[in-house]
Amino acid sequence: MLRLLGALSMTLVAAAAAAEPRTWTVGGAGADFPLIVPAIAAALPGDVIVVRAGVYREDLVLRKRVTITGEGRPTLFGTGLGTIVTIEAAGCELSGFAIEGSGTGQTNAMDAGVLVTTNGNRIVDNQLRRVFYGIVVVDAARNEIADNEIQGFGDLPFGRRGDGIYLYRAPENFVARNRISGERDGIYFQYAPRGRAVDNVVSESRYALHDMFSDDTVIARNVFGGSALGANIMNSRRIQVEKNRILHNRGVPGIGLTLKDCDDSIVRENTIAENARGLLVDGSSANRFVANTFRGNDTAVTLFSSAERNAFGANWFMGNWSDVVLSGRDSGTQWSIDGRGNAWSRYRGFDFDGDGIGDAPHPVLGAFERIEGTNAAARIFLQSPAAVGLELAARLSGRPADDAVDDKPLVRAPQLAPADRRAWMLRFGAAVAFAVSLAAWRRASSLRGTRTHHAHAH
Repeated sequence: MLRLLGALSMTLVAAAAAAEPRTWTVGGAGADFPLIVPAIAAALPGDVIVVRAGVYREDLVLRKRVTITGEGRPTLFGTGLGTIVTIEAAGCELSGFAIEGSGTGQTNAMDAGVLVTTNGNRIVDNQLRRVFYGIVVVDAARNEIADNEIQGFGDLPFGRRGDGIYLYRAPENFVARNRISGERDGIYFQYAPRGRAVDNVVSESRYALHDMFSDDTVIARNVFGGSALGANIMNSRRIQVEKNRILHNRGVPGIGLTLKDCDDSIVRENTIAENARGLLVDGSSANRFVANTFRGNDTAVTLFSSAERNAFGANWFMGNWSDVVLSGRDSGTQWSIDGRGNAWSRYRGFDFDGDGIGDAPHPVLGAFERIEGTNAAARIFLQSPAAVGLELAARLSGRPADDAVDDKPLVRAPQLAPADRRAWMLRFGAAVAFAVSLAAWRRASSLRGTRTHHAHAH
C-alpha cells in the first residue's frame, strides 16, 4: 500500500509540474525562437510568449490560450493581405506591440490589426498604425480593449477607411482609455448591448462614437472632438451618456451628440461645446438631459417634432448663437425637472426672493429661432441687424411665449472653470445693463406720454 501511495504521489507531482505555465522567448540572443509563429506552435494553453524588441513580419493566429507580450515595443508587420492577429481561443492576452500593415479592404473583408472571435480576451497597450480596421470583435463577449493607440488611414476619404474599434454582435465588452484618430467610426457598437466605452479619446473621424441597436451601453468620461460628428446613438434604449467632453465637431453634419430613435436614456454632466450643433434629438422619447453644459455652439439643441416627452433640467446654456431650435411642433418637451429648470446666459429676469430660481419664465425659443425652425435657410441672417431687431421687438411686445418655456429658470450657474466663469459674468453683466436701460427707456417713454397728455389737456 505504501509503495502504491508513493507512486501515486510522484505521478501527481509530475502532473502538477507539467501543468505549470512556461515562458517562451522570441528574438535576440539566446531566445527560444527567432519568430513568433513557431513559438505559438510550441506553446501549451496558459503559456507566456515574450517577444523582444525588433521587427517581425508575420500574421498570427491564436488557437490556444496564450499570453503574448512585447518587450521594448516590438513591431509586428503584417503581410498586408488581411488581418495581422486573429484570436480564436478564449482567454488570450496581446500587449506591448506596434502593429502595422493590415490589408486595406480591397476584397470587402474587414482587414484588421486584431480580430477577436472568442470571449474573455485582453488587447491592451498596443500601437496600431496604418490599419484598415483597428480592433474588431465579432460574436464575442467580455473582452477588454484598453490603453491602445489606433491610427487609421486618415488621408483617405471616410468611405475607404475602417473603424477604430468595431464590436458586432458582441455584448458586454469593455473599451477603455484608447486613443483613436483617422478612422471612419472611432468606436462602433453594433448589436453589442451592455458595452462600456470609458475614458477614450477619439478625433479626426466621421463619427467619434457610433452606437446602433446596442441597448444599455455606458458612454462615460470620453473626449470626442474634431470629427464630423461626436457621438451618434441610434435605435437603442437605456443608454447612459455621462461626463463626456464633446468638442469642435464641425464636419458636414457638424453635430456633437445625436439621439435618433433612442428612448429611456440619460445624458448627464457632459460638456458639449463649440460644435456646429451641440445636441440633435430625433424620434427619441422619454430621455433626460441633466446638468450638461452647452457652450459656444452655433445651435445648442435641435429638437424635431418626433422627439417626444423629453426632459431638460439643471443644464447650463452659455454663449450659443441659438440655444434651442425646434423643427416642427413641440412634442411635450419638459424644461424643468423636479421644480428646477436650466441656467441661460440670455435670461433677462431676476430672483428677488433669492431661491435661485428666476421670478419670470424664460422663453426657450427666440423670435428668430421660431422662424429658423420652419425655414432652415433663414439661419444665414442669424447675426444680421434684422434678426437683432426682430428679437428686440419680440421682447418689447410684452407677449410671453405660450410654448417652449422654462418656467423655473436657474439664475445661479453651475460651478464653472475660471475662464467659463469670467465669460458668464461678462454676459450676465451685459444682461443686467440691458434690463436696466430697457426699464429706463420704458419709464422715460411713460413720462413723455404723461407730459403729452397733460399738454393736450391744457
